[in-house]
Amino acid sequence: MPDSSWSDSDRSDLDRSDLDRGGEFSQTLMAFLELLEVGDFQERWDAAKRLPSYGWPALQGTLALLRSHPEDDELAWFAAQIIGQFPSQEALTVLVDLLTSATTDEDVKGMAARTLANLGSEAIAPLNRLLEEERWRLLAIRTLAQIRHRDAIDRVVEFWDDPNEEVRAQVLAVLTCDRHPRILTPVLAGVTDLSAQVRRLATIALGLQHGLIEELAPEVDVVALLRERLLDLDFGVSQQAAIALSRLGTVEAIEGLGRCLRSPHTPIPLQLELVRALGWINHPGTIANLAMALSLPSSRVCLEAIRVLSQVSQPQLKPQAGQALIRWWCSEPPHRELARVRQAIALGLGNFEQPEAIAVVRSLLDDPDETVRWHAQAGDHLGG
Repeated sequence: MPDSSWSDSDRSDLDRSDLDRGGEFSQTLMAFLELLEVGDFQERWDAAKRLPSYGWPALQGTLALLRSHPEDDELAWFAAQIIGQFPSQEALTVLVDLLTSATTDEDVKGMAARTLANLGSEAIAPLNRLLEEERWRLLAIRTLAQIRHRDAIDRVVEFWDDPNEEVRAQVLAVLTCDRHPRILTPVLAGVTDLSAQVRRLATIALGLQHGLIEELAPEVDVVALLRERLLDLDFGVSQQAAIALSRLGTVEAIEGLGRCLRSPHTPIPLQLELVRALGWINHPGTIANLAMALSLPSSRVCLEAIRVLSQVSQPQLKPQAGQALIRWWCSEPPHRELARVRQAIALGLGNFEQPEAIAVVRSLLDDPDETVRWHAQAGDHLGG
């Protein structure tokens, strides 16, 4: 049976000759260490799963292999997993060395970071020391962020105004997922940061943590902040502002989305995001704004509005959505000249049981475009 009962006094360092002679290692343990050293990927995978059950001798053997084969990235990747099974100062030191070594492969660094994170609070102290060095700060923060421990999160938040935009962004990424009492200042500063990446993450945080932010500072108008971000020069920020407003789902949020949607200065990609965002809000006000979107100049926006209205499933809103589509269609808008719009209407109105909707679908069974007739047949089948 594997011997896993070694005491601290037994944890002696082993060199290559120790492995060759075997020493106190069992033959089975030696076989697994050999597979770890020279096996193919699957053999190393199997060995890495089995070695931790052999206790400290397995750790020392793994460390010896790691020292004797510093160029073998695959070995180092598996070794990082094994070492993480032994929460000790020695294991922490080796993992931090792997994390910070200039010669370590990125995949190995990633495994070392995940392993350190899995060690939990034991890893906070060595990572805190890395925070003091600017070159390792981002790496340390990313690793600390994976440790779901309040001490780790508290330490990360201290760097919300770091000169490095990647660090500021990482702090906001942490705050987005954690109800932290210090969220207010980083997020409010982040929404006007010079870095688009930071503004995007601050905007996401506004949407996900708006309840906490309003609790900490009732005077902060979250909707107003998000409306400003809808006008951001970076599309990624504007997109996240639309999503955040849909999460709020208030009348004020709907008005902000609708106002931006109606603006002639709003680019089409953002208009599409606004239509989708409105579609996530179950409120009569969204139907009115989506109905308005049907008549906007872009046929792409019109098609998206048809799709979103057709998918409304709330019993109290579905009749309104159907009526919005029927009224728009019967007004003979310019977009109905496009075959793809008629296809969308034929299929979309099939989701509604209203007699007027069924009548429109059946009228398209005689459309001159064959693909429209196919869609009308499908829509008629849905409505029937």
